[in-house]
Amino acid sequence: MSRITRSVLLFFMGVSSISCLASENVEIRIADGSGAPIQGATIQVRLPGGKTVPATVTNAEGRNTAPCLAGAVLSIKAVGFEPESRTLTDCKEPAEFKLRPAIVQTAIKVVVTGEGVATVASGSAEQIDRTSARTVFDAVEDLSPAVYVTRRGLMGYGIADNGTGAVNIRGVGGSPNTDVLVVLGGRPDYQGEMGHPLPDFYDLSEAGSISVIEGPASVLYGTNAMGGAIEISPREPGTKPEFQLTSSLGSYMTGQNRLWTGLRKGRGVYSLAAGVNYTNGDRPGSAFHSQDVATGASYVLTQTWKLSLDGNYGHFLVHDPGPIDDPLVGSAASVGRGGFSLDLANTTNSWNGYTRFFSTWGHNAITDGFLSVDRIIGGRILETVNLHHGAAIDFGTDIVNYGGTASTTSGFSWGDHQITDAAGFVRGHWNATSAFLFNAGVRYQTNSQFGDLAVPEFGVTWNAAERVSLSAAISEGFRNPTIRELYLFPAPNPSLRPERMWNYQTTLQIRAASNLIARATLYYANLSDQIVTLGNYPDLELLNTGKAINKGIETSLRWNMRRRVSASVGYAYLHSTNLGPLVPQNRATLGVDWDAKRAFIHVGLQAVGRRYTDESHTAQMGAYPLASAKVTVPVHRNFDVLVMVDNLFDHNYQVLPGYPMPGVNAAGGVSIHF
Repeated sequence: MSRITRSVLLFFMGVSSISCLASENVEIRIADGSGAPIQGATIQVRLPGGKTVPATVTNAEGRNTAPCLAGAVLSIKAVGFEPESRTLTDCKEPAEFKLRPAIVQTAIKVVVTGEGVATVASGSAEQIDRTSARTVFDAVEDLSPAVYVTRRGLMGYGIADNGTGAVNIRGVGGSPNTDVLVVLGGRPDYQGEMGHPLPDFYDLSEAGSISVIEGPASVLYGTNAMGGAIEISPREPGTKPEFQLTSSLGSYMTGQNRLWTGLRKGRGVYSLAAGVNYTNGDRPGSAFHSQDVATGASYVLTQTWKLSLDGNYGHFLVHDPGPIDDPLVGSAASVGRGGFSLDLANTTNSWNGYTRFFSTWGHNAITDGFLSVDRIIGGRILETVNLHHGAAIDFGTDIVNYGGTASTTSGFSWGDHQITDAAGFVRGHWNATSAFLFNAGVRYQTNSQFGDLAVPEFGVTWNAAERVSLSAAISEGFRNPTIRELYLFPAPNPSLRPERMWNYQTTLQIRAASNLIARATLYYANLSDQIVTLGNYPDLELLNTGKAINKGIETSLRWNMRRRVSASVGYAYLHSTNLGPLVPQNRATLGVDWDAKRAFIHVGLQAVGRRYTDESHTAQMGAYPLASAKVTVPVHRNFDVLVMVDNLFDHNYQVLPGYPMPGVNAAGGVSIHF
């Protein structure tokens, strides 16, 4: 029996029944900021356990009813308004929502959810669990065909020369990955000296929702969000105490163990998450081990004020086997990293926002002798004022100091370097009519190293018909030179300037039927002042001489074919005048979800185009298809059995040159939840 046949048999093992949940109805009223009813708003209910019921819409009075169970999540969406979600606590009391005018999409917002609709602004841990995602970056890549993540093995992205986990959005990401910002629990997270995120630090155990902003997000977040941003929000409990423990073991002694628990008591909300992940690796010298813990607490001080504190710490040890034609022996990196954020949030009828203080720090050691300690410390204030006539204004300020020390085990030191960013920003949103929505914003930033700069964003959405909308947007993003590029290696240049990018895009969205939605986006991005390394070692220099034009198209379609079967299809094409290494020009995705009553089945497929292996475009790696699947079987109301298979077709391919990816591999496990 072939490996593929055995894997398919393993994949379709076990079936058990799901009990239907009985529920009563709750009355719902939806209005805008002035109290006027919103007709045609969509109401979606996700019952405890993750099951969803058919959506309904509001009448002329902004009212309707929906099935309700305590702990169910109610999601509201309306054209021209920001979506909102709420956990129901009392089915006897009417649920009232006041929606804010929507932000025109200067970037497409993609959220990892079981529903898979690209414009949804919320996603749950339960929905992510149903997919075959092993890591946060797996979940990010699953939803958008224009997002591509590099990797080098079964588990462990790594750091330094052969590190992977680089996120490219529409061809923008950088190497290292400094052009896409990770926002973890509301705070920017990147290595203080190198400027890149550390993907092995982000664990699904603490992720309540994950979203991707495609296109510049610098007006909101500043540096490093030139190509986009990944937002990872912590999970929060419902009205009753919750507990979930998921454990799996598979090929190459690959284990994943995730724990999450939370409760609401009085005015307080408390949560705890922990994870342990490990593998022996599919090649000698490719082992990986990580452990992490996160905790959160919030307390409602008054009807207006809420205080919250969230923190996490993790450590990972990742080994690098090296390319197959030049293997490494004993190469590894050890990273310990932690952070916290302290928030004071305010909410009134017309104002809402927060004041946040945050910090992140890390200790990094590589067996080649490199050592560093990095840090980020900062504060942020953001307030939103809801005005009359469908208008709202966001305004805020933030200040961030980042840097650290770097040295070698031989005693050489690059010293302690730090940079401070301070900025103010404002954004306005106006529903001029039921058909038109306008958006504009600007960020003015001053930097202790580079001086001042300003970046704007503009956008408009036209709801041409009940089921058709057309939007257009212009925005600018930027990325500061990192401390490595300024003061460390390979050829430090303190005179470097920020990289800049202007992005132009238009999106057509058509809801052909209540169960079918299609979207197409055309974009044009002009990148300038890119930092490039010129010359030959040891005569190298870093200069702002790089530039590129990226243009392309993204398409997606979501079809709920039957009540229990849904499919999503996506395709992205990119043409660039200066395409970076390892970035595909073409990527297609397909996801199918089937609620078979006795089991939930998820199948994911992707086809990745050819990629250049170097800056000079002298060699290419071949295209490849990749398929994965996951079956979740509830054998009891509080106990699930799961089976997952990756690389179902046992395809031989590489993402990083010289690092063959594992063939067909599988894992099985259990999930206990109540």
